[in-house]
Amino acid sequence: MDDLDGRLSALIAEVRHNPAKSRKWRTAMNKLLLQIQQLPGVKKSDHQDYPEALNRTFQWVSREIANFEPRSPSVSKSFVNWINGYLGWRIKDLYSPDKDAPISLDAPIAVDAGETTRLELLPDPTLSGLDGMIEIAQKETTQRIGLQLELYIEQDPEGKLKNSYPRSYPECNCQFLSKRRVLKDPPDKFQDLAEELNVKYTTLNSHWKRKCEPSLQEIARTLGYKQEPQP
Repeated sequence: MDDLDGRLSALIAEVRHNPAKSRKWRTAMNKLLLQIQQLPGVKKSDHQDYPEALNRTFQWVSREIANFEPRSPSVSKSFVNWINGYLGWRIKDLYSPDKDAPISLDAPIAVDAGETTRLELLPDPTLSGLDGMIEIAQKETTQRIGLQLELYIEQDPEGKLKNSYPRSYPECNCQFLSKRRVLKDPPDKFQDLAEELNVKYTTLNSHWKRKCEPSLQEIARTLGYKQEPQP
């Protein structure tokens, strides 16, 4: 087993070892999703909506990882083939002439327990079919954006979060604070973080409110999050 196969096997095992949706599971899953982006052979596309197809694939991986079984001596090749089997269809969807057509309430969709339809998932029987479909679509979009935001915090590709910190306290940067306040469940308390970093509570709290929170909100907006207008 080469180094890549070893890393991948360890990450998959770590995800499977922890209860789904737990803090340790989320941490392990984020590491696995970061690794997926670096795997050679994962399908690519020049389509402007390719990130949407990739993120839908990430969601599918997080639901179905327990069902992955290597089908060749190479874990990485089997894993890439497994991912591409789903991602390929999502890329094909991007070029479908019906891509922007209304979604059928009877169309099958994947859920943790198998398959169902949007009609069966309507949250409130008093809602009209259209209203219910919109609510479900909003929830799906929120989940996708949440996953993208977690990946952004982990990667910080442009260094915006890591390079934002109070003067003389580089360790008290927005990436570190976001990992401990957003990705960690339950989140660490500001007072505990201030003691750990040897920073005044007021300094840390002020930096979070003035710099980190606005940065995360802006990142979420670029990922497609739209805040509901206040009544």
